Amino acid sequence: MEITQATKQTLMAEIEHLSPPYIVELQQFIQYLKFKQSGRAIQSHDRPVLAPEQDPTLRAIGLLDMAPFSDAIDDILYGVI
Repeated sequence: MEITQATKQTLMAEIEHLSPPYIVELQQFIQYLKFKQSGRAIQSHDRPVLAPEQDPTLRAIGLLDMAPFSDAIDDILYGVI
């Protein structure tokens, strides 16, 4: 896709109307797009599958099996039945 000089000028004119917080957000978004374009972004289908005993999330489950955390968690999450 060819980007013309007129398109670039239009984008610059639009950017000039943004407030400073949105300029920062735009800059961060541009950095994200550059990262994504570089191919370094990991696609979900490219992620390695960990064995359950190596998965840090699964290893952390149950670490806080003590009161008051474990006693009231169902009531907190689902309401008192």
